[in-house]
Amino acid sequence: MRRLGRFFSGELTAGRLVFWGGLVTLLYAVLSTGVYHPDEHFQILEYAHMKLFGKPAPEQLPWEYGLKMRPGFQPMIAYAVGKLLLFADVYSPHLLALLLRLFSGALSMWAVWSFGRAAVRRGWLGPSGRNWFLGLSFGLWMLVYLHVRFSSEILAGNLLMLFVSFYLLSDRDRGVFRRGLVLGLLAGGAFVARYQIGFALLGFGLWMLAFDRRWRMIAGMLLSFSLMIGAGVLCDRWLYGEWTCTPLNYLTENMLHGHIDTFGIDPWYYYLYAIPLEGGIVFGGVVLAAAAWFFVRYPRHMLTWTLLLFLAAHQAIGHKEVRFLFPALLFAPFFIVRLAENLPPDFLRRCAVRAVGVVLAVVNGMIMIAALAVPGTNICFFDRVERLAESGRPLALVHLRNQNTYYCYNEAILDSVPRLVMSYYWMPADAAYRTFDSAEELGRGVRELSSSMDVYLLSEDPEPEVPGCTLQRVAWSPFPKWVTTHFNFNDWAGRSIRTRNIFRISPDSRAVARQE
Repeated sequence: MRRLGRFFSGELTAGRLVFWGGLVTLLYAVLSTGVYHPDEHFQILEYAHMKLFGKPAPEQLPWEYGLKMRPGFQPMIAYAVGKLLLFADVYSPHLLALLLRLFSGALSMWAVWSFGRAAVRRGWLGPSGRNWFLGLSFGLWMLVYLHVRFSSEILAGNLLMLFVSFYLLSDRDRGVFRRGLVLGLLAGGAFVARYQIGFALLGFGLWMLAFDRRWRMIAGMLLSFSLMIGAGVLCDRWLYGEWTCTPLNYLTENMLHGHIDTFGIDPWYYYLYAIPLEGGIVFGGVVLAAAAWFFVRYPRHMLTWTLLLFLAAHQAIGHKEVRFLFPALLFAPFFIVRLAENLPPDFLRRCAVRAVGVVLAVVNGMIMIAALAVPGTNICFFDRVERLAESGRPLALVHLRNQNTYYCYNEAILDSVPRLVMSYYWMPADAAYRTFDSAEELGRGVRELSSSMDVYLLSEDPEPEVPGCTLQRVAWSPFPKWVTTHFNFNDWAGRSIRTRNIFRISPDSRAVARQE
């Protein structure tokens, strides 16, 4: 007990930072529900659900599935975990998503710890700098949130960080070929998770050819990298049911056919303002400044060659999103520490600078707490619908085809006529889902369904009218009751979900909406 007390009361050593970072990561894995971007759901969880249960049908999946553009590597992982849960008879979508977040969080911790250790061994950081690197990696709100996301960007970024770490830890004279085999597996895993990481691997390869020509290591890397590409091909064969080359399909459809441009073309300076806006003005600005300073200050550095080509490739693409750069963002704490170490000592001791640092630390902590206190809006919606299914009667969910809900959205990427993309992953297993082209058709459908089912309408319209039916609003909110009771000024909480409404609908001679 005395030793345990010393552990909790002592200074923040690397071991303690990893311990507290693990607790924070665990909290975020358990409480930080939902996804950062829909691709994290539709390109992984829906694919796995289709292979597990046969829903959704291929024509109900996003446009990329029909063109065989997305890798099957992560859906295969989710499918394997889901199969184990089914075998143990404990499957639930919540449990599967939680296990995937735990997996991502554990991998993130391993990558951060390994890089900190490798940076000290190679002299990139001193012991104090390593502790700051660990503290920022496990303490910056944007990183602790992203560490538990089971997305292609984070998985590829973590494998890239492990790849760099293992390279730095490799012995220059012994076991070079074997170390190359391990490095190739990590590089291949990063590539089959997200093909764009190939630009970073190309940059690293060019750096190696220029500054570190260890041919036996390169031979081992190429061999195991090829094996991982083969494993990726097998995953794609499993996902699509036929042999295909998804990296080539991705390049052809997005670059040559220009499908990616349908999501918008952004100006060349997009990342200069999008990163500060999305990461917090000061937080994002510091990340940009630190990375730019490092690349200019160390033009021959391994990370400069690796990440600069990756960033340049995304800069050259017309459609830009901040999430595309997440693999590089994982290295941001290292850049920040190196910049801070090169600032004049008097600069960091000034009262104004220290006061700003305290304010930023408080703001960072508040954002971290808010992210844990408020669950994902869509997850709250799904939970409310699940409670509706507990009544004992069969459940039917209905909506107008031209409206979007959390269970579906209209997509018109390849065709001029929108098609309905479905999300069955979070839907109650026994629920019937029906779509209708008009309110009149919906009313007739309700009269048929209501004889044997409880029918609920999902609507973007907060006051829908369905001929011959009575509508009764079902209250739900993603915010805790104390927030909606004491801090719901001007009904901002209600307006935040005004296009996601649930109504109990039943046949009646009048269309009257009333509150529960």
